[in-house]
Amino acid sequence: MIYKISNKNARILNSYVTIQQNKTPTLHGIEITVNNTDNRISTKMKKYTITALLMITFFASSSLSAQSYKTAFGLRLGGLSNGLTIKSFINKSDAIEGILSSGRQSLIVTGLYERHTGIDASTNFKFFYGGGAHIGFFQDGGSYYYNSKRIYTSTTVAGIDGILGFDYKFNKAPINFSMDIKPFVDFFNGNFVYFDGGFSIRYTF
Repeated sequence: MIYKISNKNARILNSYVTIQQNKTPTLHGIEITVNNTDNRISTKMKKYTITALLMITFFASSSLSAQSYKTAFGLRLGGLSNGLTIKSFINKSDAIEGILSSGRQSLIVTGLYERHTGIDASTNFKFFYGGGAHIGFFQDGGSYYYNSKRIYTSTTVAGIDGILGFDYKFNKAPINFSMDIKPFVDFFNGNFVYFDGGFSIRYTF
């Protein structure tokens, strides 16, 4: 009787050991997978950090020796209208900008007076603000892009504008770009208020 019980216990013990041996590699494999995943994430984060630091260093070093510009002409891509832009400085900080843009069955002429302030010791990276006015020519059913709720009849519309943004001139290249927010008001059957934003790229001379 004792001999049979011992064999049974031995079989139970062997089964338990076999189960534990089968589990161990699986758990160990999971640990290896997790560790490898963490390493890949860490490597990607390092690459992104290095890339960001290199970009910051590039723009910082460019701004230290960059020069400003007198006049620039190019394109302005906006949320409500797209067109041509020309900016000319009348002194070291003040500039006049003209924008000829179009929407849906519309043509808008805008004039702006802008004051520029250097962000760092250089003269190529600037913050600017200002204001001006515009006049718009709309055909029947015309409107601004991405704003189909306000439809104009065949008419001419006048309004006032504000502008706020950043202006950058590349070092040793005749390229300037700027980003801005340009709220404006149309005086047409009441006061229509719009908030426009745009990106401009220009050739400087």
